[in-house]
Amino acid sequence: MKRLAVLALVCAALAGCAAPSPAVPANRALADELDPAAYPRGYTENPTKQELLRDCGDETRSWRPTPGDADGPTVRAIREKGYLVVGVSQTALLLSRRDQASGEISGYEVDIATAIAQALFGDRWRQSLRFVNMPTGKRLLSLDTQLNREVRAKDATVAEVPQVDMVLADVSVTCTRVRQFGIAYSRPYLATRSGLLVRGGFKEGAQGPDDLGGSKVCSGDQTTNSAEMIEVRDRQVAEGKTPLHPVSVQDTSDCLPLLQRGLVDAIATDVIILGGFRLQDPGTRLLPYRDAEGTAAITLSGDPEKRDLVRFANGVLDRMRADGSLLDAYEAALSTVEDRSALPDEPYRD
Repeated sequence: MKRLAVLALVCAALAGCAAPSPAVPANRALADELDPAAYPRGYTENPTKQELLRDCGDETRSWRPTPGDADGPTVRAIREKGYLVVGVSQTALLLSRRDQASGEISGYEVDIATAIAQALFGDRWRQSLRFVNMPTGKRLLSLDTQLNREVRAKDATVAEVPQVDMVLADVSVTCTRVRQFGIAYSRPYLATRSGLLVRGGFKEGAQGPDDLGGSKVCSGDQTTNSAEMIEVRDRQVAEGKTPLHPVSVQDTSDCLPLLQRGLVDAIATDVIILGGFRLQDPGTRLLPYRDAEGTAAITLSGDPEKRDLVRFANGVLDRMRADGSLLDAYEAALSTVEDRSALPDEPYRD
């Protein structure tokens, strides 16, 4: 026994009885480096450029509610089937998150969906409100529009996306989405800006994306944040700088475990989502960088025969503004977000 102990000491002193194991960074498990399964489905490095036009006038503005909306064809059809189906994230802590112990889902967007269900079904709203989890990149394909029906007929992967009546999942308002998916927006219920989240201690002097050259920056697929990081990369390349490396994932929530495991270096999304990530991991750090302010709205079918549901949702939002319940829900859900913006008050198109 004593002889074995001596041999062990000799080996340690010579540092060479066996080849040393490769060093593993403290913030990264070795399995993550070797196992492709460590990456979420849809993980893509350096995605191609996405066009997400924001400013296009009335094209993205919503329709003013009218007295007959409660008896419109789409609203009647939802009442007749007996339930409202709403697509949400279910992983966005402050907006819509399901408690795995109780099964209850809560957040600012859930409060709005609840108000719409109450307006539709009265006291029966609890039995008549159904939530469906929506991956970030495919959430707008879940709406029944003429353009989406054409895509579903050609693409089997899109045909698998569940259909919903409306989406409340922090959808930024862009006219590109109106043209691509045939959608319509409600009046905005949230204003926010893009930000960047990194691990504590990572590039301490970094202020924004120009300081993240060579770093992997994660965003949800087909989001304005992903488009912004791609634009930054392309600009840095044109200027002869070391570019950052955009990474896209099917759902923005997949970015947090990637950051925690050291597989990406930063997350780019809006500060509301980042505020929820910081609550889940206080060891992260929000950079000073803020991009242009955008607005989020309920997303619905933009087909002309279905605009009564858009107007109906706007009527609910307007009543919530008038009685103060929208502001109360906003403040209650987002009180931990220090740099949250004021509620938007954008005009209708008519």
